[in-house]
Amino acid sequence: MSNTSNEDLEGITLSVYPYAVRKGKPVGRRDVMKGADLSSPSVAYRHLQKLEDMGYLQKNNYGEYVTKDKARVRGYMWIVRRMLPKMLVYALVFMSILIV
Repeated sequence: MSNTSNEDLEGITLSVYPYAVRKGKPVGRRDVMKGADLSSPSVAYRHLQKLEDMGYLQKNNYGEYVTKDKARVRGYMWIVRRMLPKMLVYALVFMSILIV
């Protein structure tokens, strides 16, 4: 697992990456554009390239991107294929303890 800081993976790139991981299969520019609610395929392409340069995605022979490594982002936690804020997870755990 790679370790990254919030400066590297933030903003739109931080919304594109979890979408690619959740998808679980190769994603293309238009797929990311629609799924991450971006304005154009070129914007999606730029963020996919950025993630490839960071080492989190890899381009296959068909020009689609596949997840290579799960990023560790400060303040977030991976649960199955979802990246959730740690405070939300902690709040749910303590709330369930309180209810029980």
